[in-house]
Amino acid sequence: MLPIKFNVGPSGFTCGHDSSPFYCYGIPVTVNGVASGTFWIDTYLTGFNAGHGFIVWYNVADLAEATITGNSFTGTAGFPPTVTVTFSGDTNDGDGGSYTGTMTLNLTYYYSSGGGGKGGGGAGWHFICTGGTISIKYA
Repeated sequence: MLPIKFNVGPSGFTCGHDSSPFYCYGIPVTVNGVASGTFWIDTYLTGFNAGHGFIVWYNVADLAEATITGNSFTGTAGFPPTVTVTFSGDTNDGDGGSYTGTMTLNLTYYYSSGGGGKGGGGAGWHFICTGGTISIKYA
């Protein structure tokens, strides 16, 4: 097992607008307790493409992009307090390896009325990743 943990701090990592597909870019993680990169997750919770998507790892061990093979959530699809995905991918270190994994993200939501002026944030619901679990097993 690869010891990856969320590195979002006590206030979590702001993902942006609550949307479909479920999408968050740049969530920081640690490997073996050392800050070592981020990931981008993008998956459909409902509809025609439900259970599909991807995870792109940026400087996280030897993990190349993963394909999401399934997902589930608690609560409603619009505001799920947890999202769990299963995934598989290859390594990027040239050894021909592969991996499978499961990730659960814990989420909270808030409403923003938006900001004015150039570059102001848009109104609507936003979400924060407050942590979760990541389990990766090399094949």
